[in-house]
Amino acid sequence: MPSEVSPATPVSRTASAGSPAGTRAGTPATAGTPATAGTTGEATPEWAVQALDKVDEVVGKIRSVTTDRLVRIARMVVFGVLATIMGLSALIFLVIAAVRALDEAIPGPVWSAYLPLGAIFTLAGAFLWSKKAPRATSP
Repeated sequence: MPSEVSPATPVSRTASAGSPAGTRAGTPATAGTPATAGTTGEATPEWAVQALDKVDEVVGKIRSVTTDRLVRIARMVVFGVLATIMGLSALIFLVIAAVRALDEAIPGPVWSAYLPLGAIFTLAGAFLWSKKAPRATSP
């Protein structure tokens, strides 16, 4: 014979850790089906459960608007700082490697390796300076 759920059986929509599936810890029946009190058939008030659900919903919305956004911004700042540090370190190591490679490739003192690299960086700087927007003159 299949077991049937009687109308007096409490039904819940959510479960919490440590409570059986389908029940909420510390609360009787929740919104879903009206629970009956005894054999009289009167419905018990579920305003407390509905109020708790509304509070939970409002807290979730506030958290998604404030805390979640702040966490996302903090992550972007941290990862941006890390990427900047790693990028600058890689650039420094590349310049050191270029100087050493040119020092080995060009015979003579080390300044002969600095000369072509200095010329390259000077030309790159002049190009970027030419792309800069002019300052607005103040009256």
